[in-house]
Amino acid sequence: MQQRREIEGLRALAVIPVVLFHARIPGFGPGFGGGFAGVDVFFVISGYLITATILENLAAGQFSLVAFYERRARRILPALLAVLIASGVLAWAVLIPEDFRKFSQGLASSGVFASNLLFAQKTGYFDDDEGFRPLLHTWSLSVEEQFYILFPALIIVLWRFGRGRMPLILAGLGVLSLGLCLALAPSRQEWAFYLLPTRAWELLAGAACAALPATTRQRPALALSGLSLIFGGFILADAATAPDWRLTLPVVGAALVVRHASPSDPAGRLLGAGPLVAIGGASYGIYLWHNPLLAFLGYVWWGTPPLLLTGLAIALSFLLGFASLHLVERPIRARRWLGSRQSLAWFCGGGLVLALAAGLAGHLERLLPASAARRNALLAYPAALPEPATSIPASGQPVRYLLYGDSHARQYFTALNQRAAHGAMLTDAGCFALPGVTNYAGATLAATECMTQPDALVRLVRERGIGTVILAHRWDRILFEQDSFRRIGQASTRGRAALEAGLDRLRATLPEGTRIVLVGNVPTAAPAGVAMAGGYLRCLAYINATCPAAFPAELAEGHRINPVLADYAARHQGVSFFDPATVLCAGDRCDVVRDGHALYVDDTHLTRRSADAVVARMVQATGRF
Repeated sequence: MQQRREIEGLRALAVIPVVLFHARIPGFGPGFGGGFAGVDVFFVISGYLITATILENLAAGQFSLVAFYERRARRILPALLAVLIASGVLAWAVLIPEDFRKFSQGLASSGVFASNLLFAQKTGYFDDDEGFRPLLHTWSLSVEEQFYILFPALIIVLWRFGRGRMPLILAGLGVLSLGLCLALAPSRQEWAFYLLPTRAWELLAGAACAALPATTRQRPALALSGLSLIFGGFILADAATAPDWRLTLPVVGAALVVRHASPSDPAGRLLGAGPLVAIGGASYGIYLWHNPLLAFLGYVWWGTPPLLLTGLAIALSFLLGFASLHLVERPIRARRWLGSRQSLAWFCGGGLVLALAAGLAGHLERLLPASAARRNALLAYPAALPEPATSIPASGQPVRYLLYGDSHARQYFTALNQRAAHGAMLTDAGCFALPGVTNYAGATLAATECMTQPDALVRLVRERGIGTVILAHRWDRILFEQDSFRRIGQASTRGRAALEAGLDRLRATLPEGTRIVLVGNVPTAAPAGVAMAGGYLRCLAYINATCPAAFPAELAEGHRINPVLADYAARHQGVSFFDPATVLCAGDRCDVVRDGHALYVDDTHLTRRSADAVVARMVQATGRF
């Protein structure tokens, strides 16, 4: 198919907003614009060009599925493999083990063009999940390649049996896909965003344009309208609700441009400008390179990187994009490199197998990043968190205690069972629930499930004759009434009366003589500084942050609530209190690192070693259960 300069310029118009969006440039960053909709423009272009090429070859009697997939491989794979290799090396050098494992999952799935399926399950496009971010943009390649597995066969069938109805059929399939997308988005936003059935309508929009009969009539007004719709989409598209009806603007706009723009009309002349054509030609490489570079820059820089560094990363992505075009893409498409089909298959197949193998090795933790040595030295391993979050011994087995609370309770369970044995666990991450009070501010499914926990606790204690209940929470929360969700206040201040009333009601519903152990709020690592949000090991990955090993005890997260709990225990028979700060703090300071070992795995949860130390002291102080 003859090159159309206006389509090359349209590619530039698609890639530039995407790059600026991912760079979080004001006006284009998440929450500030719809630059991400440039991907939707790419889908339309791809559907149009691929369909036009297939139809042109069918008309000439020259179409071959093998040749089609060879062209796709030459177009997509060599440049992609270069980015995957470079990203893998950077990930190994800078990511912490937890994030490297997520990156490895993305690498493996990218190697089999299934990363969209992974991200639909694990993350959202607009989430800040650092391990997935470097390869998050490969979801669009996965969608395209999945589409082109069956699409050529569909075109062949329509060419033979429904050639005249092809545009209508393609458009009808597109409408069905769009309907599914809009129906699914409110309840399953990630699925609607990432999956092929809900994004195929954009590719089909371009395909339907290519299938329409050729026309010599110029419609410059429609081409200009298309540009206006594209810009309108960039302005109006909203990350919070995407994909939604607003994405129809850039899609319809791109369809109008590819169908009606020509070198002689205003839209065609604008898009055919030399700089835009040049950027459009390199747009695939730019798209591949920009996201890893920006993601790794954000990973090693605490806070928002300076505009100068962001600008350098963008400039480097453009430089690498043009290098990819001239040194990799064009030579391989022109068969100057990997000229034979066999050599191409060996190169691309070997590269994809390598990406898959490396990704699987990282996922299984057979391949560890450079930071693993530092993690091992710090013993920065997360406390064992059993799955599921509820663990109840089989009927007939003794149950000496029940551990109840949120993830701050769950982190103690393995150590408790090693020292006290025969325990049960009833926890729900992020859930604070006592009779009458909750930490949820509104009626949601999670809130409903959380508020059933106290009843489940009492029922389990009565059914199994459990003598000791251990309550461990991140206690100092903002509390709300369970029935009305009226805000009560912080548990250590205005919410104290409600907290104590909840404890009173729980005690009153438990069998007489049930022993209660209140495990206080851990000091947490968060007061050591905002750079500790991901934990001490994560903080060390920043090149512009200081990672303190301790902080003043008066800043500890539990320093207000723990005296409240201690006072409650002192006033009520059968209730005892243990303060983790007696293990994690010394004098007027609370440690983040002690004797070269990390106490926290993130900003609030304990490492395996420190959780065991807290449990050992607690058992010693309160007696065995």
